[in-house]
Amino acid sequence: MTRTLAPADAVRVTVHPGEDVLLRPGARLGELRVDLAALTRRPELRHAPLSVDGERLADDRVVGERPLLPGAVIRTERPGAPEAPPPAGPLTGAGSPWLVARVTGSDAGTVTGAPGLLAALRAWGRTGGRSVVRRSGGPATWLTPRADAALGGVPWLYPLLPVVASLGLAAALHQPLLAAFSLLSLVVAVPQLRQARRRGAAPPAIPGRPGPLPGPAALLAYAHAALHVSPGAWATARQAWAVTSPGATQPTGPLDMAPGSGAHLLTAPHDDPWERLLHDGTVAVLGPPDAARAVARALVARLAVRGARVLLRGHAPGWSWVRWLPPGGPLVLVTDGPAGPADAAARPGLVVSVGTVPAGCRAIVRVLDARRVRITGPDGATRTVPLVGVGADWAEHLARLLAGAARLGRTPLAPGDGLPVVAPLAVVHGLPRTPDPSALARRWAGAHGWAVPLGVGAGGTAVRLDLVRDGPHLLVAGTTGSGKSELLQTLVLGLALTRPPADLALLLVDFKGGASLGACSGLPHVVGQVTDLDPGLAGRALAGLRAELQRRERILAAHGVPDVAALPRGTLPRLVVVIDEFRALSDDLPEFLPALLRAAAQGRSLGVHLVLATQRPGGAVGPDLRANVSARVALRVTDPLESRDVLDDPAAAHLPATFPGRAVLRLGSAPPVVLQCAHAGAAVPPEMPLVRRAPAGADRPLAGPDDPGRYTVGGSRTAPGAIAPDSATLVVDTVRQAAATLGQGPSDPPWLPALPRRATVADLPPRSRRDRHGLVLALGDDPDHQRRTTVVWDPADGHLAVLGRARSGRTTALVTVALAALDRGWTVHAVTRDGAGLAALRDHPGYGGTHEPDDARGLAEMLSGGSFDPAGAARTLVVVDGAEEARGALPAAALRSGAAFALSADGPSVGGLAARVGPRLVLLGTDRAADVVLGAPVPLAGTGGPPGRAAWCGRAGPVLCQVLEPLTGPPVSRRSRSPTSPRPRTAS
Repeated sequence: MTRTLAPADAVRVTVHPGEDVLLRPGARLGELRVDLAALTRRPELRHAPLSVDGERLADDRVVGERPLLPGAVIRTERPGAPEAPPPAGPLTGAGSPWLVARVTGSDAGTVTGAPGLLAALRAWGRTGGRSVVRRSGGPATWLTPRADAALGGVPWLYPLLPVVASLGLAAALHQPLLAAFSLLSLVVAVPQLRQARRRGAAPPAIPGRPGPLPGPAALLAYAHAALHVSPGAWATARQAWAVTSPGATQPTGPLDMAPGSGAHLLTAPHDDPWERLLHDGTVAVLGPPDAARAVARALVARLAVRGARVLLRGHAPGWSWVRWLPPGGPLVLVTDGPAGPADAAARPGLVVSVGTVPAGCRAIVRVLDARRVRITGPDGATRTVPLVGVGADWAEHLARLLAGAARLGRTPLAPGDGLPVVAPLAVVHGLPRTPDPSALARRWAGAHGWAVPLGVGAGGTAVRLDLVRDGPHLLVAGTTGSGKSELLQTLVLGLALTRPPADLALLLVDFKGGASLGACSGLPHVVGQVTDLDPGLAGRALAGLRAELQRRERILAAHGVPDVAALPRGTLPRLVVVIDEFRALSDDLPEFLPALLRAAAQGRSLGVHLVLATQRPGGAVGPDLRANVSARVALRVTDPLESRDVLDDPAAAHLPATFPGRAVLRLGSAPPVVLQCAHAGAAVPPEMPLVRRAPAGADRPLAGPDDPGRYTVGGSRTAPGAIAPDSATLVVDTVRQAAATLGQGPSDPPWLPALPRRATVADLPPRSRRDRHGLVLALGDDPDHQRRTTVVWDPADGHLAVLGRARSGRTTALVTVALAALDRGWTVHAVTRDGAGLAALRDHPGYGGTHEPDDARGLAEMLSGGSFDPAGAARTLVVVDGAEEARGALPAAALRSGAAFALSADGPSVGGLAARVGPRLVLLGTDRAADVVLGAPVPLAGTGGPPGRAAWCGRAGPVLCQVLEPLTGPPVSRRSRSPTSPRPRTAS
């Protein structure tokens, strides 16, 4: 049964004789009696026997299930009295073999059963010829296609016409040879007749075979059958209409509907004058008020059965029945009598005006007398036809039947697969309107499994996925708009409701701009979020994932267990990596795939689970990755081959496009399961009392004070226009509060944080033995080992070249290395035209002064006074800011004089001294090509930004680093850290 899974959909029923009340769905009748008696001021309702349609109700009957469906009339019975027969209505004797249906007049549409043909003829005679007699095959046949539609609209006699013609010609011309052609015609006709027989085709003219009911009687018969037939009969009817011929005439215009059960109500004869009125946008019905309203009711009833929703403007009598019509479908606006201000939100597909002709209206029905009307079509053609109208009681009976059928999902617009149209996340998880963080904390404490409800299956049962048992990994596929991101949100929020942050860590990789996972990023379980807007962070996540796998291996080895499940609870949380748009990730970062393959292969034992979502897995998810993915979900796809690629079944290609979130789940080799995924963005339905009085009046505003979206978290109503929080927001807030009460928060991300934009000596990790023999230059980044390093220049490795464009931090790097040398007792000289850039060195006692690049004599004296002692007792450092300008003034043997040189340049040739230098510090920018020209390694090129961001190219390989800012004040003490910490904290 298809329905909207939301407790806020109150069930509207009538307590006889005329009190409309709203009942809470899911409540039992016994729970309602006290409140119902108090609301209606009828004490007998506390204990008196109650019945619906003559069926006695037990106190364990559930509201929202048969017979306590919308539209039901609850009656009191005398204790001990036998069950009363169902009350009389416009359709009686539905199970009779013969039916008499009234087809014209202001009271058309009534159907009466007759036990035999003679009784039916007598009833027909009493109506004065305004009725038809039909043999009935039972309510199930009222849903099946017409007999003449089984061959695609071609009458069954057509295949036999060539046979008759051949025999006629042979007799007329006395040519027996022509009769032979009839044999060929029979060969062609027999397969068509057999096909018609298999489809149940039968000519209505054959005596004793059931025939279709005409006019409003067909509407009433359909509504009665939709409510009362068995689920099997309903499914059979839908299957019969699934093969409706494409040649069948369908309505065109703003009220088009997709064929479903009751599609015979959508098709119309080519010459049906009433149908032509409904597709011009406006129709006016004029004449005596009572007769005009009867005709207008018949028109509106025709559209209501097709699934249209009706909005009434005005307060004329005879329209109170529209309060029972279910919402949904295109809008029909009825204006009758004085009306209030128009609703700006109303966008009707059709306006039915009673008594007046709106501006621009071309379709007009004028009642001439009690039997005839004149119809003027949109093309101006005029035609006089019998009057066809329905009474207000008939219309109310029809609307009540439609309301009950809609609760069961039996409408022409319903998909018919037994699933809800919408499944709010809060309802699927059984969350109250105001979730209690302390209750969630208790739920976490008693959690044992990892099963998470993904949505609702047939019959309203929850469909669950256990990543630990059914996984360890999940593949999600679906075309654009099918609901992939909603499914990922549902899974992430469900996991957060199942386990605390101490047991679960979430890594969100969103390659759709970072907004597809919505509020999930605020969960305390989320240790990091990666988007395609920051490629550098995605690369760090890649390296961090590799390091995280190694760390988990070490922890398992230290505890001597083969699986993370054997560890004590809280030792190591399971890590779920959720990747939205996996194909985009694999295209942009192909180097990411090996780490994912390793995670897929070792994930079960290491507690790492992958959730991969993509539009088309073919080509993106390779066989090595698929071999470890046993849980698969396919939302709607465009091709059966794509569905088979994911599920080994074409079912996902046949999911309706009109119901986002419809999906097929397959676990291993188990049969596929169709479900409606929970909707995290749906507003939380408000809590409602067991019983409340139903609003009076027939007009139902599109958005009013009873709109379930206008409530606060506590259940009280908000100001008009305020929107209630959605399920995702409520869940995130509740989870955060519950985690705070337990003192739990997100763990450190599995990758090293990005380098700070500014770094000082205080940000350096503890010194290693090698650091003591060189000059500290920068803070290094080692994401593969999730740690920071100290970039040190050892002059024994060669002279230093600092390469970069203007304002990239070249002079700052030279000052940093010069201050490091001065701190170690070295003598420092500088060669530059701009002495202001080296002002931080002037006041140091070991600074030998600044020389101009063209001061050859001063440079010679400077070099002759320096010394180079391998023991490091006394050394000389010469910093050259602008090697291109100083190249001519430096003697040829200057770089071999024993002094250490640090030279800056704006090109890779280092002013012609490239062959004389060793390590290089390449200052990076955002232009990848320009960085490569300077000599930056390709993986690091283009990753710059802040001044001082550089690539250190030394003996141990390239290292991304941030040059330390010179300290001109008192020395800064380094923060104490544990020497075993793999990832020291850094200042940002």
